[in-house]
Amino acid sequence: MRFFCINKPPGVPHIALKLLRLVGVSEVKTERYRYIPMFVIFLAVIAVPKIVLGYPNFETSIIGLAELFFQTNRFVGVLLLVLYSDTLFELVRQSEAYTANVLTEPSKAAQYLKSTDAQITKITRFYLTALLVPANFYSYSPILSTLWKYYHAHDNDTTAVEFVLHMEENFYGLNIRETFGHYLIFGAIMIPTSFLCALIGTAKLVSLLSLVKYCTTYFQLVTLKLQEMVERQRLANEMKTIFQMHQHAISCADLLTTLTAPIMLLQLLLCILVWSCLLLYFTVSGFNTQFINLFVLFLFDTTETLGYCFLGNQLSDESARIARTVYECNWETLSSNSQKDLQLTLVRAQRPAGITAGKFCSMNMEQFAEAVKTTYSFFIVLREQF
Repeated sequence: MRFFCINKPPGVPHIALKLLRLVGVSEVKTERYRYIPMFVIFLAVIAVPKIVLGYPNFETSIIGLAELFFQTNRFVGVLLLVLYSDTLFELVRQSEAYTANVLTEPSKAAQYLKSTDAQITKITRFYLTALLVPANFYSYSPILSTLWKYYHAHDNDTTAVEFVLHMEENFYGLNIRETFGHYLIFGAIMIPTSFLCALIGTAKLVSLLSLVKYCTTYFQLVTLKLQEMVERQRLANEMKTIFQMHQHAISCADLLTTLTAPIMLLQLLLCILVWSCLLLYFTVSGFNTQFINLFVLFLFDTTETLGYCFLGNQLSDESARIARTVYECNWETLSSNSQKDLQLTLVRAQRPAGITAGKFCSMNMEQFAEAVKTTYSFFIVLREQF
């Protein structure tokens, strides 16, 4: 596909940036306005019906709220990317400058950057291609299933046909659960909306995970450069270069933290709410077909949060690993000037980089476990109320 064609140097998530540009996250300020109609669709078709128009019963209200939390996480997350576009593209510019310096001469670091970039690009292409299957399934299957049941109803008794909804909500006075014509109008609106939801969610997930992975790679390149210089016994001559590489990697990580902090806070809070809705629904209604739909939301949300926590943990580990590498590089044999540069690198490396949820907590595997504990505590409170 032409979309996947990349004619730029490695080291930056070019496919993810293309995807973001489609939804309005762009360096060109006029292109950012293209996200406005997408967000208006979210408000008009999803948020307002779910918040204002009510639900037929308590069980569907739980599913509706879980869907609202899930889609709010996607649309508001991309809205934050639009608002923080300047930070994002400053990160891209610094990343391009950093990797351009690495690629100026053949080295283990340059080879590692190229191989890692090729691997990330391959995974991204596979994920985006594979995503077409569930996107089409969840967009078309509800209405196709309903049409099949409606036209194959026994003795033309269409009143017993269950209309399968894309999302649990009432829709502006339409009787979408009993009147076939109203249901078709709702389905015609929800099919493109479902594809839009898939596009927005994919753009957010792919871009953020790619950025975290590339920032992790930048710290790995510093470690490789240190090890390579020790092996060649050229550490004293290359110390300035290594120091500058480390400074640039830290600068990229700081920009990444600024960019992702509000998005990760939203992710963590809404993920806990989706988990709590799943547990509450299972307590109230038990295991049924609607529970499966809610469980799919749970899997998507859990996988996304786990991905952020896992890669955030990896980013912190790789940035901290530089301190150990510096300490083991025979620093005592270097000149006093080189030792000073090495000391500054050591001091900066002792403050691990990472992504945070707001300014409250780091996104790592320990925090993921804390989120699970918080969800159970919140569920206990909900269970006592309902």
